[in-house]
Amino acid sequence: MRRRVLTCKTRAVYIVLSQTQTKFGRCIRTIAKQRYNHASIALDSELTELYAFARPQRYAVLQGGLVRESLDRYTMGNGHPVPVAVYRVPVSEEDYRWVRDTIGKMLDNPEYMYNLFSVLTYPMFQGFSVYRAFSCIEFVAYLLYALGYLGEGPLCRYKPDDLIPILEPLLVYQGDIRGCLRWSGADYRYFAPLDSAVMVEGIHSLLRITRRSVFQRVYG
Repeated sequence: MRRRVLTCKTRAVYIVLSQTQTKFGRCIRTIAKQRYNHASIALDSELTELYAFARPQRYAVLQGGLVRESLDRYTMGNGHPVPVAVYRVPVSEEDYRWVRDTIGKMLDNPEYMYNLFSVLTYPMFQGFSVYRAFSCIEFVAYLLYALGYLGEGPLCRYKPDDLIPILEPLLVYQGDIRGCLRWSGADYRYFAPLDSAVMVEGIHSLLRITRRSVFQRVYG
């Protein structure tokens, strides 16, 4: 796995830990007894380029990959606050380009999938790595490891709260997400209604991640 080059840190990326308002997110926080259940990365201080491994649409519960996030995804169209913690992570120009290019390669690429069964079985198996599959926190941990901010160890073992003590000196904002992420218009794609195409694609995605979870686990 790539590791950072020790050069001048003239740029920064931003890690966002959040309490998402979905039923799945609330369930994860309750079972795992965690403050945060979701992790994202942004390429700018305004968080206009914010990315995470998540479902592409609200009702596409069996699908998942790297997506660009919006304020609508967090607030779910209601007025409830969404607690977040934002960390500014200094990086070199070279490392910044690597993060940007990595995101570009994976964004909306169906080859990269959400590590569904690792997340669902975490309380029992403590996570497992799968070929070209990430949970939201696993992807952020992958980037932080490559940038030199995390030590050796299975990335699938991380929970969002595990990053709090590691990134604490880099905290730049804590509070409601609406205090740091602007509304940029309705996210029609995310709120698209469930239809047969979404259901069929969801079944295909479930079969693919099932095969990978059985036959293409990544060890070491």
